[in-house]
Amino acid sequence: MRAAVFEGTREIHVRDVPEPTLGPHDVLLKPMYVGICGTDLNAWQYGMFESGVTIGHEFSGEVKEVGRDVTKWSRGDRVVPNSLLPCGECGYCVKKRYSLCSDMQMVGISMNGGMADLVSVPEGILYRLPKSVDYRKGAMIEPLAVVTRAFDRAQLEKGTTVLILGAGTIGLLSLLVAKDRHAGRVIVSEVKPARLNLAKSLGADDTVNPLEESLSLRLESMTGAQGADIVVECTGAPGPSSETFKLVRRGGTILVLGICEAPVEADFMTGVLNELNLQFSYLGYAEFPKAIQLVNSGRINPAPLITRVIPLERVVEDGFELLTSPSCSDVKVLIQI
Repeated sequence: MRAAVFEGTREIHVRDVPEPTLGPHDVLLKPMYVGICGTDLNAWQYGMFESGVTIGHEFSGEVKEVGRDVTKWSRGDRVVPNSLLPCGECGYCVKKRYSLCSDMQMVGISMNGGMADLVSVPEGILYRLPKSVDYRKGAMIEPLAVVTRAFDRAQLEKGTTVLILGAGTIGLLSLLVAKDRHAGRVIVSEVKPARLNLAKSLGADDTVNPLEESLSLRLESMTGAQGADIVVECTGAPGPSSETFKLVRRGGTILVLGICEAPVEADFMTGVLNELNLQFSYLGYAEFPKAIQLVNSGRINPAPLITRVIPLERVVEDGFELLTSPSCSDVKVLIQI
């Protein structure tokens, strides 16, 4: 069978590999659509995953076979897998802080993922995909769970002014979640005009291109010099990450979702004097059912974020190479298996 195998920095190859074995508590899936995530792009550029692993942790699929002790799932079931498999025994898991698990496994990162004709996963990480949610939207459940958890941690209140830095997948999902939670005003900052236009179409109250105007001055004019109640950092770049300290109001919250490989200069004096809340968030786990319900109910529609669908054989050329190009304005690229 075919699989996109990670073999090091800028080394992902679609190869013929053996079909997966099925343990007594495993489920064999036929992946349908798989998203390329920012974490995948970081691994492509810098090398982060286990060598030899089949990549892909944002995906939807159909059950093809179940292990002998599996009773909950049957052939033909439509599902999405959680990307995180916590050990369930460490101190963090006992406290239900699964994203900090000391011995976690991650689908498509440390264990084989969805960019393959078939993948075997433990039955306990699967969630049923409602019939009203198509497989493309199903592949967006994982990043939506990440954003849902982040906004839970930031405790967004009704009427809040939210500034989102970066209009990639996580930034635009943050926009949708903020609007769903009745934020008073949502402002999106992005350097690529096509993404800004998409943000506008999705309901952003204001948009700013920081290459064309001063973001801090524009924000000052919009908020009466107070700044945003919550600044959501989704770029994963040192400059915008550092700038968050002067964009948030006194007593406000900086919510960091972007993963920055380089060190970030942090203005701790401003942080202390203004009693800022600096909130980091990583992964989603228990939030998968909530994310599925948000899409199933129609409250969140991630479909407009899917800007390109490509075959598995083109995953490098039309996926990784495209998305890491400075000129690329695509948001979510899905692999159709």
